[in-house]
Amino acid sequence: MGAATSLATLGLSAVLGQQKKSRANDLIEVDRIRSAQELKLQQDIDRRKREQQLARALASARARAGSAGIGSYRSAADAIAAGLQRQARTEQAEADARARLALDGNDTRAALRQRNNLLDQQGSILGQGVRTLGGLAGGSLLD
Repeated sequence: MGAATSLATLGLSAVLGQQKKSRANDLIEVDRIRSAQELKLQQDIDRRKREQQLARALASARARAGSAGIGSYRSAADAIAAGLQRQARTEQAEADARARLALDGNDTRAALRQRNNLLDQQGSILGQGVRTLGGLAGGSLLD
């Protein structure tokens, strides 16, 4: 009877461990999604700031060009505006690349946490099985 009880305990421990792992993985996934949303929100905020900075820089450049008397020379003002816009596009592309790297890192960390969670759970079940089997080896199957 002792063997059946030990095996039943091992089975119950495995089931409870699986539920615990599932809950932990759910929390990891929720955390991954929350982090991704925070990264995207920050990216949107930074993009709006860059757009506002570009608009101010363009207005300032046009005002300086106008006060310098080159406002009538459309090509000079256009060249200044085009340069500012190129710079803004470059900065945006760099920010997008950083955001993609951050999101990839977020996903990788979540996957590693889930993998470690699974490995911890498997190690725990194996340890319980070894202890149970070790206990059975020392006693009678009829106990």
